[in-house]
Amino acid sequence: MDRVVAALDLGSQTIKYLIAEIEDGNASIIGVGSVPSKSINKGVVIDLNKASEAVSEAKKIAETMAYKKTNSVYVSVSGTHVFSLNNKGSVVVSREGREISKDDIRRVEEASRVLLLQANQKVIHSIPRQFIIDGQGGIRNPIGMSGIKLEEEVHIITGSSTVLYNIEKVISMVGLQKEAFVLQALASSISVLRDQEKELGVALVDIGAGTGDLAVYTNGSIAHTSVLPIGGEYITKDIAYALRISLEEAERIKKEYGFAKCDDSTTEGVEIEATQIGTDEKLKVNLDYLSEVITARVDEILQTIKLELIKSGYWGSLHSGVVITGGTAKLKNIAKRANEILELPVRVGFPKGEFSFSDILNAPEYSTSIGLILYALNEDTTHSKKKSIFSSFSWLKDIFE
Repeated sequence: MDRVVAALDLGSQTIKYLIAEIEDGNASIIGVGSVPSKSINKGVVIDLNKASEAVSEAKKIAETMAYKKTNSVYVSVSGTHVFSLNNKGSVVVSREGREISKDDIRRVEEASRVLLLQANQKVIHSIPRQFIIDGQGGIRNPIGMSGIKLEEEVHIITGSSTVLYNIEKVISMVGLQKEAFVLQALASSISVLRDQEKELGVALVDIGAGTGDLAVYTNGSIAHTSVLPIGGEYITKDIAYALRISLEEAERIKKEYGFAKCDDSTTEGVEIEATQIGTDEKLKVNLDYLSEVITARVDEILQTIKLELIKSGYWGSLHSGVVITGGTAKLKNIAKRANEILELPVRVGFPKGEFSFSDILNAPEYSTSIGLILYALNEDTTHSKKKSIFSSFSWLKDIFE
């Protein structure tokens, strides 16, 4: 059935609202709204009224462009309140002849999702990783196979019920219902990662303004997720403190001139101008000094990522390396610097598909938003003939002409 879906990416710096039409297994984005974030800090709502105003504004812009109204929305979730773990359930195959049935699948799925949650934690996702029949793993679809003991491994992601309730409150204040919460790293993975990368082993890091969202894939399935307290706003603040300029001016300079140092970068003697805080006076800034300030923080962010990857236990399985996406991925030379620090192949991840992107949407900061639309599309096609969600994602037109 044809339907209109909406995606809401609650970032610390910007709130993005996308509207898409899903028709015959294809999704066409028809509306985009992006506004400065108000009172969303590191995935957490800190002011209900200001947050709802920002969401309402982004929604209005997208609906005006799309000529469509939206009533429900897929919402990204991030923040250090998010936890994840791998869990396993097992059942004895009940059918005569030991042939695995849909009922066995249902029972093992229920068993794999049983875990003791902290009082304030709520399950966001329970993602199947693999089935195991009598000790033989790596099975994707066990129906019809024969066995005695059926096990299922799942990756379970939980979040603070208080944080999730407040997000739901914000969207209800603008007349929306929550279609689903989707972990930011999972949404970005859908739009950025290739199937071959997931098979070989890859880590996706979505570095926004306030958080770094990490997802590790091995053997084609998700193995580890976490949210790190790192982001581009720390780079901006370092520039502001070092040069004694406003945060707005520091953000501008970061975007226009900022870069991470790498072995082949040379900027000796090059100067730029910045406006001093509280005055219109211009300040001469040495570009080499600016890059030193930026690189010190970038290295700290990358070391935090490296430590988390080592702690996850999958450091040795990342044969496809690391993919960096999110707004901070636009910082010049970040992939080169990451390659030096992480000692792994690194690329910048852009939302992908077999179509022509608008110049605006073909950017790392839209990885989560487009991933949410693809998540909705995938939900729509789950029960139909399996095919790549990327090959069926198309554009009716360049909406920014």
